[in-house]
Amino acid sequence: MSKLTFSLKKFFLFLFYPSTLIFIFLLLVSIYVILEKRKGRRRLLLFLAIFLYYVSSTPFLPYILLKQLEKNYLAPPKERIKDLKMVVVLTGRIYGNPHLDLEERFSRETLVRVLKALKFKKEYPDKEIIFVGGSYEDKEGKGATYVKILAENFNFQVKAIDAPLDTLTTAKILKEYFLQKEKNSSIPFLLLTSAYHLPRAMYLFKKENLIPIPYPTNYLSELCKPTFSFWEFFPNELYLGFTNRAVHEYLALSFYKIKYFVKGFIK
Repeated sequence: MSKLTFSLKKFFLFLFYPSTLIFIFLLLVSIYVILEKRKGRRRLLLFLAIFLYYVSSTPFLPYILLKQLEKNYLAPPKERIKDLKMVVVLTGRIYGNPHLDLEERFSRETLVRVLKALKFKKEYPDKEIIFVGGSYEDKEGKGATYVKILAENFNFQVKAIDAPLDTLTTAKILKEYFLQKEKNSSIPFLLLTSAYHLPRAMYLFKKENLIPIPYPTNYLSELCKPTFSFWEFFPNELYLGFTNRAVHEYLALSFYKIKYFVKGFIK
């Protein structure tokens, strides 16, 4: 997938994020105020913006959305894990700014996945750990390589596959890697990623005839689980970010399901 295609896809996804919709509603209200027209529509848009902002920036909506995504897969038993030779780790955001130190290049989500993978490596030294991911900003195309360097600084030997910009590209590149190395893409492996990301990852990996065994980590729903504390009824940008992330997964998964449905229907 080219950077232009990736950017266009991200742009259209961003248009439906709650934070983007709030901005659009408020922008339209501002235009109507400036033009002094359509008072009824102005009030509706203002109400929608305020309502969407409130439900998206308090814990209740993101918790419900994320919980539905994260409940789909459970970690396999240890007996099953022992039988698998490889652990594939999907990296999250990796910053390509050349002025950043190595430790500053990784989002919280990426670090959670990396630490979980290194814990596996410590417990099962013979397993092959493969980090897969890219950095959109890095001019040299590095992504997972930065994770490999970080792991080696702590004396862990792992492998890295750079370049993929999204989950579908990751699945295709991983399939090529298996075919080149093992001459067979039908090799069961442990797929480690955030729990909310697993439904989309599993769907796309299986479409490429891979055999991933899900291993969820980084349960975001636990970070926004409502306790009905007084303070939880006040908006917080943390929850808005979680809502955006959940909506992104629903939109992306729906897009790919429609894509493969249409592709199968045409055939």
